[in-house]
Amino acid sequence: MKALSVHLTDICNSKCSFCIVDSPFVKDDSISRKRVSRFLKDNADKGFEAVNIHGGEATIRRDFLEILDEIRELGYPTVLLQTNGRKLAHLKYAQTVVDKGVSLFIVSMHGATGLTQDRISKSLGSFEQAVKGMRNVKELGAKIRTNSVVCKDNYTELPEIVDLCLDLGADHVNLSALHTAGTALRNFWDVTPRYDEIQPYVFEAVDRAVARDRVVTLEGFPYCSIPGYEQHMIDWTQNQFKMLYRTFVFDDYEHYMDANSRVKDERCGGCAHNDSCGGVYKEYAEFIGWDEFHPVTPEAAARNSPIATV
Repeated sequence: MKALSVHLTDICNSKCSFCIVDSPFVKDDSISRKRVSRFLKDNADKGFEAVNIHGGEATIRRDFLEILDEIRELGYPTVLLQTNGRKLAHLKYAQTVVDKGVSLFIVSMHGATGLTQDRISKSLGSFEQAVKGMRNVKELGAKIRTNSVVCKDNYTELPEIVDLCLDLGADHVNLSALHTAGTALRNFWDVTPRYDEIQPYVFEAVDRAVARDRVVTLEGFPYCSIPGYEQHMIDWTQNQFKMLYRTFVFDDYEHYMDANSRVKDERCGGCAHNDSCGGVYKEYAEFIGWDEFHPVTPEAAARNSPIATV
């Protein structure tokens, strides 16, 4: 999929302990409507299949609904919204967002219970609002992809998180390795688990989705940390995102991430997945090291299925 990706705001109504945008520490939003509009207009009629909107929390912008109108007027065929789902708990609001063209809601679900999710988001009631928001979206006939960031507070309940998301009607569940930037970097030792600790829970979560014949993907994991499950990794070569992020435009965001946020060491050159794997988030490698990562042999790689796409 060839899509635009628009970062609408740094502000959020939650204060997640691992926010890569660092929203809990942002006081003022400097992202102008003029810049957003210019980006959308400059790229109209250039073959982009979708606009992916995110933040912060995009729905809390006062002009959010007007931006949806602008996207529709410019003729973009599909709109994706990354959201914590809290404002969607109001059925009338959710209906308005769907009516204005959002057809896929990518909802953050980081806990199987309110105790876990509210602790992570530092926002009492955020779990119940997200659950109600997902129910509203499904009632309105739109699709949902959930995203769960794997952290110290939730990794042992990943299978239950997947069960919950599927019970709520998610069409696709995604598990994301923790990106150690922003607030996650500030809280590094409090939020960042080792890959070898989370591995069995990630595998069980994937197995539960597969057993229910639902789409499940993994994102941001070094391939050698998920042996036998590489086929579930998102293949970003099939998805090109041109992103507006604050004052910057990235023509290929995944290429930017590989070049600036992830690293490899000499052992990666001997791995069968070296060409596909983005490596390890650089802060993780710096603080925790490389002892748990081992190259995958061609024989081991051949036993696994083709890589998944979004």
